[in-house]
Amino acid sequence: MIVSVRSSIVLLLCVLLSLYHFCTSGFGYLPGVGSRTHLVIHLVFGLSLVYLLYPLMKDGKRRYSVWLDYALAACCIGIGVYMMINLKSPSILSARMTFVDLLVAIALVVLVLEATRRVVGKALVIIAGVFIAYYFLGAYLLYPFRHSRADFERFFYEMSFTTSGIFGTPLTVSANYVFIFILFGAILEATGAGKMFIDLALRAFGRYRGGPAKAAVVSSGMLGSISGSSIANAVTTGTFTIPLMKKVGFKPHVAGGIEVAASSSGQLLPPIMGAAAFLMIEYTGYAYVEIIRSALIPALLSYLAILLMVHFEAVKNRISGLKREELVSGKSLLLRQGYLIFPIAVLIFFLASGKTVGNSAFFSIVILMVIAYFASLLQRRLPIGLLIAIVLSAVVYGMSAFFGWPVEIAVVCVLGVAIALLFVLLQRAAKQESQPLRFGLRELAAGLELAAKNALSVIVACATAGMMIGIVNLTGLSSKLPHIIVGFARDVASWLPSFAAAYSDSIQLYAALVLTVVACLILGLGLPTTATYVILAAMVAPALVTLGLPVMTAHLFVLYYGVLADDTPPINLPAYATAGIAGANPISTGVQGFKFDSGALLLPFAFVANPNLLLLNPDVSPWVLGLNIGTALLGIVALASFIQKWLFSAYRSYERWLAFLAALVLIHGSWITDAVGIAVLALLGVLTYRRRESASRSGEVEERAAGMGG
Repeated sequence: MIVSVRSSIVLLLCVLLSLYHFCTSGFGYLPGVGSRTHLVIHLVFGLSLVYLLYPLMKDGKRRYSVWLDYALAACCIGIGVYMMINLKSPSILSARMTFVDLLVAIALVVLVLEATRRVVGKALVIIAGVFIAYYFLGAYLLYPFRHSRADFERFFYEMSFTTSGIFGTPLTVSANYVFIFILFGAILEATGAGKMFIDLALRAFGRYRGGPAKAAVVSSGMLGSISGSSIANAVTTGTFTIPLMKKVGFKPHVAGGIEVAASSSGQLLPPIMGAAAFLMIEYTGYAYVEIIRSALIPALLSYLAILLMVHFEAVKNRISGLKREELVSGKSLLLRQGYLIFPIAVLIFFLASGKTVGNSAFFSIVILMVIAYFASLLQRRLPIGLLIAIVLSAVVYGMSAFFGWPVEIAVVCVLGVAIALLFVLLQRAAKQESQPLRFGLRELAAGLELAAKNALSVIVACATAGMMIGIVNLTGLSSKLPHIIVGFARDVASWLPSFAAAYSDSIQLYAALVLTVVACLILGLGLPTTATYVILAAMVAPALVTLGLPVMTAHLFVLYYGVLADDTPPINLPAYATAGIAGANPISTGVQGFKFDSGALLLPFAFVANPNLLLLNPDVSPWVLGLNIGTALLGIVALASFIQKWLFSAYRSYERWLAFLAALVLIHGSWITDAVGIAVLALLGVLTYRRRESASRSGEVEERAAGMGG
């Protein structure tokens, strides 16, 4: 009875939270709801769901904690109501909290940290605890970390009632941008699009060497860009792709590792980039279109690196692909579910045309629901479906005329019906027998529920990250960190011999970049990519800008290694998910995930040395850009072959290190180093190719000799 009541409450809260964000994205804030109240609603609903879905005690001990979880969820609601009523009270506006205000502030901080522990894990809470300790103990530290700004009441006031803490930029981005795209991905999943992307990728790559693994990389990239969660993406696609990878010969931990690498790197891939693109809007000041344009080439190169690593793995282990008869017909698949591609096209169109991020996602969700519903209805009941479509169009146009609804809603509704009708007619003309996936109220409710659940880790991580950024700003550490990193870089440069003085600036920059990589990999252990990027964007990226990097370059640099940190053992959360599906050891799976993601390990250094890869210079000629992309790709080939110990055949020891040398010089970007790298890689290609051909000929001779002997 308790379980059923809890499930009903959870479903209700999930649906309300998703519908609230859907409506605010399309129509703006509700009457009487301001920007701060909007954030309170976003956080309070998220916290309440966490305490209902993630118990204090698991398994058989849950019955002793269930009432405590209910009480904590109710406490979250109560705090939210109190804050919405009192946000403009004299005590809060004047920063002179009453005793009740202070209790509410303390309770909110504690509830956020406990919710983070339950959803994200202990790692982020421990890091937050270190920051809080730094705030209160700063007077006892040595320069340059010493500060004397600790004050008990001020801490909780800033964290709870201002935009310097929990309700800072990260939570604002989560509420205004991230949630609506998580909703888009969840409803897309409810329509069966995930399976469609996988089947399309299998159709394109399944017959080639290691085909299921290559299909996993492509489909995980498409879904990962939308979902924004490496774990959710790994589970969604891995359920289908990991068994297929094992079937053709990949070892279980290798199959799981490939899925980890592909799922995590989806957050680098435009047009959505998980949540990163929208966070970067706030932190860099660049427009959305500029961000995805700059991220495009590095993202494609990173996925080519994973595909190359998979290819080397398949070739050296003689893993074939699937048979043609095992693959779904591409024509049949597109006729059955090809309409699900149109909402993504609509999303890109509205974003490119200058609509706000929330509006663009709203219109894409509207057309997605209309297409999915009418594609299902018209296939079964064409006349009734057409009648409902006419009524719906009339109602929406009426709402636009009399209540001021955006006219684009009516346009996308009519367009959605037309697309659904077109596909139904094409299916009938082609005598397509298979039915489209059903999409009605039940599937819609499932999508709304899934969206709210998927957003919980982002909500609590952003709230906690906001606290850490608030502490950095309150203590003055934000202004000190760039000087600390720059000082370290200068110290490194001063240790070098005098003949290197001419390269002092470059040495300082690369020393700072190496330190940044280490910081990214450490700070990102066990954290969601969203939280990792927020911390790095506030603390590390400004130091790189101080050393002369363009703002876009600095932020994409920390984002890339923040994503890579998600794959770094031993706290590799996606690996635990895929290891369960693959039946493999999580640590081994995590190591393989990091390995397959390492093919592009040096790529950020390449676009630091060669900013043309980020398309920041509109005057660069196509020839120069093509050359830059080509040499970066060759550098990736060299590094991937070094990691896999294979090019056309297995490397000898000295050849492998020559490949690493080629990768290093190809990232520099000058014609001399490019020429050296290309020459070395060409030499390795000739040596390994001749060795492979020689082995092939000797194998044929042995087979003929065995046949004659027989």
